[in-house]
Order: sequence, then C-alpha cells, then structure tokens
Amino acid sequence: MKRAYVLWVVCAVSLAGLLGGPAGASGATKSKAGAKTVTMKSLSFDPEKLEVHAGDSVVWANKAHATHTATSGDDGSTFDTGEIGPGKSSKAIKFDKEGEFPYQCKVHGKSMSGTIVVKKATN
Repeated sequence: MKRAYVLWVVCAVSLAGLLGGPAGASGATKSKAGAKTVTMKSLSFDPEKLEVHAGDSVVWANKAHATHTATSGDDGSTFDTGEIGPGKSSKAIKFDKEGEFPYQCKVHGKSMSGTIVVKKATN
C-alpha cells in the first residue's frame, strides 16, 4: 500500500512539472506575448536590423549600464520609447504599416542605430 502511494505522488509531481513547469518560468514571456525584443547593449542594438510582420510589436530591453532610447529617424514622429534605464524595457510598440523604419538612440546619436523592417502580415 505504501509503495502505491509513493508511486502516485511521484507521478503527480512529474505530471505537474510537465504541465506547469517551474513557478514563474513563463511569466515574463506571457506578459509580452507576440512581441519581438531588441536588446540595447553598450552602444548598439541587437539585432541591428529586425524583420517583423505588420501587426507585430517590438520591445526594447536595456541590458547596458547607461540610459538609452529607440527613437525613429523622423525625430520620433513614428515612435519613441522615451528613456529606458539600465535593466528596464520599453512598452511594446506595434508596427501596422509595411516599410523600413530606421531609428537611433537620442542619447548616443547615429553611432547607435538600427532598423525595423515591417513586412506584409501573414495569415
């Protein structure tokens, strides 16, 4: 009887691990579901050129020790993340229109720049 109980507990714990995974493991991913991420490094964006589809969103995550922005090349008319401090992320910015959208960091100028390429939405 004791052996059957132990086997049941082991099976239940294993199943819970398979279904739920560790607590909090997917919390960050779910809060920004569908968003692509650009990482802000010392003086660069990674990737420098990101391709997305119309309707997708992009989040900029600052992994550097300095404050950065991601500001569209039209002086922020298309998008501007505002200042993002070290260890912080921007709000998701949705790209609905196809085209190429160059951007740069307002703090560091054109030496820190990137491009978002928006392609036709897939159905």
